[in-house]
Amino acid sequence: MARNKFKTADQAVAMIKDGDTVALIGGGGGLMEATHTFRAVSRRFLSTGYPRNLTVLHALGIGDKKTEGMNHFAHEGLVKRVIGGHWVWSPKMQEMARDEKIEAYVLPSGCVMQLYREIGGQRPGLFTHVG
Repeated sequence: MARNKFKTADQAVAMIKDGDTVALIGGGGGLMEATHTFRAVSRRFLSTGYPRNLTVLHALGIGDKKTEGMNHFAHEGLVKRVIGGHWVWSPKMQEMARDEKIEAYVLPSGCVMQLYREIGGQRPGLFTHVG
C-alpha cells in the first residue's frame, strides 16, 4: 500500500517536539527558504506555546532583514540555542542573542554544510581544521 509522504507546512510543524533540533536551509534574502514552514512554526508557537526550547542550526543567513526567515523563530521560549553560519538577515534573532535570551553560536557556513552532508550520509560526525 502506497503511503503519502507529502505534508502541509502545518502538518510538518506539528511533528516538532519540545527540545528538538531543527536544521534549516536557505540562502539569505529569502532565497531557497521554506517560508511557509517557518511561518507555520511561528503561528503554532504563538497560538499554543509549543514547541519550546528548540536548537536551530543553519548554514547561511536566513531571512530578509525584516520579518521572514529566522525572524519567525525569534520568540522567547521557542528557541533555546541557534548555531548559524551568519546572522545578518535576521535582526530579531540577533537582538535575542545580544540580550542573552538564547545561546548563540557562529560556525563557518562550509562546516555546517559539510555537517549536513555527514548527517545525510548517516555518518557519525565531522572533524575540520576550523571547527
